[in-house]
Amino acid sequence: MPIQAALGDTLLANEQKTIAIFERSNPSVVCITVDEQLPDYARGDFSSEMPAASGTGFMWDNDGHIITTNHMVEGSRSVKVILADQRVLDATVVGLSAEHDLAVLKVRGGDDLPRPAVLGSSHGLKVGQTVFTIGNAFGLGRSFTTGIVSALGRNFEGEENGVIRNLIQTDASINPGSSGSPLLDSSGRVIGVNVAIYSLSGGSDGVSFALPIDIVKQVVPSLLAKKTGKNKAE
Repeated sequence: MPIQAALGDTLLANEQKTIAIFERSNPSVVCITVDEQLPDYARGDFSSEMPAASGTGFMWDNDGHIITTNHMVEGSRSVKVILADQRVLDATVVGLSAEHDLAVLKVRGGDDLPRPAVLGSSHGLKVGQTVFTIGNAFGLGRSFTTGIVSALGRNFEGEENGVIRNLIQTDASINPGSSGSPLLDSSGRVIGVNVAIYSLSGGSDGVSFALPIDIVKQVVPSLLAKKTGKNKAE
């Protein structure tokens, strides 16, 4: 049934499709906040915490595992995830890959978790095809943006973790806080994980990079098997 606009006009078919992509994908996306430990000079210890960063992730499976970026959660004191229904849950870092800038979290507690995101394939992507993303831009909460695949096979040199290879370049608006957000195709399937932007201003300049989902599919199982991640709170 056509979606009705506020003024009574029927939305265009492409608008209805875009809205449907968001509504199907949004429940699987989580906003993430991490705290770092700070010295409490009055007490002579490191007991105080303050928010250090915000980011995004998405549900990987039915066991409560979440995919996000390594650079956001590495060395964190505590991690919390905010679900689409506004529930706030604690999470633990269970796997890290600096080479791919990937992290795997696991939600602690919580019933009736969101369904996993629908995974697509990055094989056969074409420059010019439409992409979408849902991210926690600037920590403001969920933002839905769109763009196109601008280039394939890009290499990006991060500040700390060296060169990340074979990335998808897009012009979808990715800002601080959107790290770890899913890159979606026109069917709402995850085709990449947004890991970096190239910016002279500190905001979106139209050049962002995503790790292809086919690489993610190879890395995540090994991280879950080895359980090499370590959360300082544990």
